[in-house]
Amino acid sequence: MPDILIVDDSISVRKALEITLRNHSISSASAVSAEHALEQLAQDPGAYDLLMIDVIMPGKSGVELCEQLRADPRYAALPVILMTGNVDDEVKAQAQQVGAEGLLKKPFRSEELIPLVQATLTGARAGRQRAAPPEEEGKLGKEALTALSDLLQTYEDHPRVRDVVMLDRQGQPLRQTGNVLPENIQMFARFFTNTAGVLGQQMLGEDIQDVTIRYGGHEMVIHNLPEHFVVVLMGEARPGLQA
Repeated sequence: MPDILIVDDSISVRKALEITLRNHSISSASAVSAEHALEQLAQDPGAYDLLMIDVIMPGKSGVELCEQLRADPRYAALPVILMTGNVDDEVKAQAQQVGAEGLLKKPFRSEELIPLVQATLTGARAGRQRAAPPEEEGKLGKEALTALSDLLQTYEDHPRVRDVVMLDRQGQPLRQTGNVLPENIQMFARFFTNTAGVLGQQMLGEDIQDVTIRYGGHEMVIHNLPEHFVVVLMGEARPGLQA
């Protein structure tokens, strides 16, 4: 089964990607447009681990295709790498807004392409392995919600906590305290936890599910749970409270 669906109207780009991926034992299939890609996905929604999509194509653009995929529950968690010859601030912002996992500049170099693809594939497969089996979904859903409740409880009276958001795997907020976090926070949570998971597997031989990012006097803690993300932002201790 192909790992990757390449969506690009340029036959030379499709062939170059197919050959480069095949040289690294990664299989792929191709679509010539966004519409063609949707047709292939509809035939088997679980057939691919990753989509690599050109930003500028006749008809529906790569950004529009990614946005449509994120709005469809069948493909909402399917990783996407956007490809473009012009990586400027506007394109970066668009990629973030539609929840793309990566942005690749064309013409690409193998030393940039392969690590990005491998990290994204590893993160996607690790996410599937953590997901509950369908026959146990109801039971594990309740257990997961209990675990989430316990986790959130530990932060409720923490003197440094500013914001807490609980998201499902499609990025929909289920519970929120404090300020409203950016809509694309799920993309960042998935990116950092996927990267940590890859590093953990390669360096420690085990997955890393929680990530702490420190910046100045602030911290962001991301908990990567089987069915949800919990993102916690911390700052200085609130007046009148002791750490």
